[in-house]
Amino acid sequence: MTALDYIKNQPRLQDKHLTQTTNTFSTLAEFPPLSYAKAASPNPGQTSSKQATPTQKSDYHTKPYYQHIHTTHFPKPITLKELQNYINRVFYETSLWTTDNVTKNQTFYEYILVDSMSASIVHHENQNNPNQIDYSTCKIICVASYRDLGFTNLHTQKTFNTPGFYIPGYTYSDYQNAFFYTFFRRPFTHSWFIQFQFNCLKLIPNWFYEWWYYFGPIDQIYPEPILKTSLPYYQKQTPQPSIPILSKIAFHIDMGIPWICSWHFHLTQLQPDMPMSLVKQFRVKWWDKYDQERCSITSMQKFFTDNRNIERSIVQLSRSIPTEDQRQHPRKLIQQYGQHP
Repeated sequence: MTALDYIKNQPRLQDKHLTQTTNTFSTLAEFPPLSYAKAASPNPGQTSSKQATPTQKSDYHTKPYYQHIHTTHFPKPITLKELQNYINRVFYETSLWTTDNVTKNQTFYEYILVDSMSASIVHHENQNNPNQIDYSTCKIICVASYRDLGFTNLHTQKTFNTPGFYIPGYTYSDYQNAFFYTFFRRPFTHSWFIQFQFNCLKLIPNWFYEWWYYFGPIDQIYPEPILKTSLPYYQKQTPQPSIPILSKIAFHIDMGIPWICSWHFHLTQLQPDMPMSLVKQFRVKWWDKYDQERCSITSMQKFFTDNRNIERSIVQLSRSIPTEDQRQHPRKLIQQYGQHP
């Protein structure tokens, strides 16, 4: 969707009763697989050289760590129905996180990413129920620093590029939260198809490391040839950053590798002799229709050779363009000695 689509379809919160929420959760069951038949990249060739038609061969891997929300009053585990009722009392249906401002809901944060041209997001409706979102796709175009967006600090507000939204602007803290809260759409049964745009800048702000920690892929989902051959080869050809995950992010950007992520609420005892804690838990899996030929040694050799040729061309071009001092030098001579007849 474009920013104008959000303006036309923005929620009318004044028509809602905030105290009346519906049960937005389906039964956990077996986490039924979702269809990704429409999840092909809008720009053919960036994700795969073939038309993408995903299958469900890969399994989800649940990450072993949690995102803590708060400590509950439950001394022991509860049933799924009890958990659903508790969550419906704690959270507003479109703000599934702790907040004191329900107008800054999931749509608001999603709009920040779209309006700032940081992400392209598409929600795919369930074929049997047009009012139900089946799954969503997100292409991360860039992860901007506060300077990139024109902020001088984290708490000043800037207006949206496309005016008309029910909230006129956002802060850089809102922008940071947008990368997290946007993905907190319906737990248990909703999932995201995520990828980076091919030319996404690799200068990633440090707060994005936490996003990758929760939403990013883990080693267990990679096919063995990619984990044992392609990734090590890529890392040998590129300067190694001080933060190892930056190398993994760059690998996904350059090789156009997508993945699938979902999340759910969970109760667990994080501290001994304490009540149960409400947490969010994340699951990721490989997208089976990714063309692994893009990560072959031959393909990557060509990729790095082409990049080096481009870099040499840029260097040669920059040397052929006079600098400001070089452009000023003839002018200084003319001013000093006069123009030649």
